Amino acid sequence: MSAAPEPSDLSPEFLAAAAPLRPGAHRVWSLIVTVFGDLARAEGEEIDGAALGRIMAAVAVKPEAMRVALHRLRKEGWLESRKAGRGAVHALSAQGRASSQAAAPRIYATLAEGPEAWFLALGEGGLEAGAGEVQLAPTLLLSPAPAPALAAGRIEALPDWLRARLCSDELFEEAAALERALASVRVPAGLAPVEVAALRALVVHSWRRVVLRAPQVPPRFMPEGWAGERCRSLVVSLLAALPRPEVGEI
Repeated sequence: MSAAPEPSDLSPEFLAAAAPLRPGAHRVWSLIVTVFGDLARAEGEEIDGAALGRIMAAVAVKPEAMRVALHRLRKEGWLESRKAGRGAVHALSAQGRASSQAAAPRIYATLAEGPEAWFLALGEGGLEAGAGEVQLAPTLLLSPAPAPALAAGRIEALPDWLRARLCSDELFEEAAALERALASVRVPAGLAPVEVAALRALVVHSWRRVVLRAPQVPPRFMPEGWAGERCRSLVVSLLAALPRPEVGEI
């Protein structure tokens, strides 16, 4: 069983490719969830503790931080662990698998998915957005289906002031920064499996933090200059250049 890689064990090509995605700057527990969602999302799939340690070391996570994060994830019902010889093997719990499976289509889709027909619903009193709906104002909803009890009309475009309500300034800037980072990643040939797994984790995790906070609406509704769909194209290209390794090879 190989030890977790030291920085000197990682190839210069990997370190250069990973640098724009800021290894070590992400929440460890959330990054671990990303690793499992990318490499071991299906029922019965597991990641050996040593292999997980090697991936985490490659993205500049210390063993103590990984242990604390694993404890938190087990406590919160995301992961399950079992002894295996002198080490441990980890897997997503049923709850963790369900959450990861639900998020996967949004993270890995090659194009933004969702209904094309959308409606603006206006109510006299306060309205509350339901599943798949977006709250634009206390009395105004963007919905993929007409609401029978409300005044609603199909809409093909939104005025700028409503488009601005779909995305906070913080998320807008984060998407723009991610586009710049992803565009500067160059995937070299000949990466070791642990380096491929680690670089995939950084790409997916960085994208996940943006796409899961964005509303599921057609790109035409988002504010002018929204970088989300350009990020998606870059993620698709990068993951195609980084075929998912077998866990046993890491």
